[in-house]
Amino acid sequence: MKIRLMVMTLCLACISLAGCWDRTEINDLAIVTGLAFDRGKDDRLIQLTVQIFIPKSQKGDSTDGGSAGESPHTIVRYEEGYNAADALSKLQRTTSRKLFWGQCKVFIFSDAVATAGIREHFDFLVRHPQPRERAFMFVSKGKASEALRLLPPMERTSAEVLRELAKNKIGIGVTLEELSIMLKGESRSAVLPIIRILPPEKPADSLQTNPFILGTAVFKKDKMIGEISEKVTRGVMWIRNDIEEYTVTFRPDQHQGDVSLNPVKASVKLIPKIEGNKWKMTIKVRTEGDMIQNGTLSNPMNPDFLNQLEQAFAEDVQGRIQLALREVQQGLKADIFDFAQAFQGKYPRQWEQAKDRWEELFPKVEVRTDVKAYISRPGLTNSPGGVTEEEVSDS
Repeated sequence: MKIRLMVMTLCLACISLAGCWDRTEINDLAIVTGLAFDRGKDDRLIQLTVQIFIPKSQKGDSTDGGSAGESPHTIVRYEEGYNAADALSKLQRTTSRKLFWGQCKVFIFSDAVATAGIREHFDFLVRHPQPRERAFMFVSKGKASEALRLLPPMERTSAEVLRELAKNKIGIGVTLEELSIMLKGESRSAVLPIIRILPPEKPADSLQTNPFILGTAVFKKDKMIGEISEKVTRGVMWIRNDIEEYTVTFRPDQHQGDVSLNPVKASVKLIPKIEGNKWKMTIKVRTEGDMIQNGTLSNPMNPDFLNQLEQAFAEDVQGRIQLALREVQQGLKADIFDFAQAFQGKYPRQWEQAKDRWEELFPKVEVRTDVKAYISRPGLTNSPGGVTEEEVSDS
């Protein structure tokens, strides 16, 4: 009896281990790497464009996505519908493989779609179970689908180019999850990087080029209300504590030649204060940088010259912050700095009474900047490169 029971148990275990009945082969999937939202031919319609990865084109170890004579690594398909779900259902009807969103790296809204409002489209992205929360979001100048048609020379797909640029913090990088947090936050404002298309080296090869990030789109609630330049974006990144990889270049007073620094460490704190009817904010910045180029004839190890450099460094950062405040706080009047969250955290009672008037209060917030900048290392050499010791200035 025990032997029979053991045999039956083993048979049942073997049946339960056969778990391949519901498998999905990669050859049955259409792997979506990018999705673009454009206005349709009719104002009631939305056009969705998908970039689909082609596994069969991957041969050898080549990473060149656009070499002559090599088949492209992606195909692009589009359909129109009354909303995103409707357009994608039509797209699925004409696609032999099941659309798979687990590897979708980027979502792009055209500026026309962003200006009209992204609420319905964004609802689809956060409600559907497959889109990745870590996928990056962008706004394009012109049609969003054009960026997905490109055949970049250094990456397999244009979606991969955009993902790498966002990861490298070339501009403001925003994921699907982060955009959701911004739109639901106290300030109800958001930012997305703007992409443009780099002119190709050879006009005949119009697709052999890259998309790139230049500027930032500013949203109030779900609608794009304007854009800011790359220079203003740097100031916004300082206030938002998003600075990582970029170079500061300035000319110290009473010196000929420029100095370039790489900020290697930055700490930014927003310190809110309410005095009577006055709402105030102090932006406290502490940053360190390494010298990567010295165009002057002065030795950066000289204490007086080092103090001048640090002062000029601080003034450059402060100038960028002030420019961002003028353009965004006074111009666009959108709280993309998240001052609202800082006030809500420190003054919850006052915030509850004033939050419905925040759009009116935000432009009136008095902002003070407190910037301290330090130069940690002069680089691999003290004296200016290519200059004799006799030419080096003591000041």
